[in-house]
Amino acid sequence: MPASPPSNSDIAALLDLIADHLAAKDENPFRVRSYRTAAASVRSSKAHIGKIVKESGGAALKGIPGVGERLAGLIEEYVKSGEVELLESLRKEVTPEDLDKVKAAKKEHPPAPPGGPRIPVTLILDIDTEYRDKAGARKLKLIAPKLLNPEKKAWLPILAASRKGWKFTVMFSNTGTAHQLGKTNDWVVVYYESGKGENQCTVVTEGRGPLKGKRVIRGRETECRKFYGLE
Repeated sequence: MPASPPSNSDIAALLDLIADHLAAKDENPFRVRSYRTAAASVRSSKAHIGKIVKESGGAALKGIPGVGERLAGLIEEYVKSGEVELLESLRKEVTPEDLDKVKAAKKEHPPAPPGGPRIPVTLILDIDTEYRDKAGARKLKLIAPKLLNPEKKAWLPILAASRKGWKFTVMFSNTGTAHQLGKTNDWVVVYYESGKGENQCTVVTEGRGPLKGKRVIRGRETECRKFYGLE
């Protein structure tokens, strides 16, 4: 284990580098974007992410926007070993030429910086309800995710919408954990932006505690309890 934990800048650079390699492989753009979003969140965090992970493990990152269970585990792997198996594998699959193309494109069209007003919980829960209703009624376009979809089947409903100055892209989670737990028709990933950088969150049906059975935004449980009148 390294003598001192990596800085937020180091961790963010790692996540951005993984995103570059995924983009060079022409992976699902939403998967690429999830790494970019997490990188921006870690980079701007006032907390020392590496120190938190070293002392309490990856589970302690639950409240960091854009850092879900999978990315928290990856960050923990990096903090503890100084390496990430995923990145080492990607390096074997991506040519330097393709990686240079991605980096050049980033310079020409840099991502918008994070920031801007905090999106209301009510708006996220409203768009989550609309998405699940329309998906259940088969009123949404279906896409074929590249990740965990060997048959290349178009099964994932996607919603693009605008509300009160916010733009949304919404879909069910297609992570390995969601598949393993049978939550691909429950966990909803909401990408949102208002012209000052994109963010994301995940809405789930809570399985325990006072919020059991209710739709909850991961990382904003306290606000959800107030929304439901439980505080």
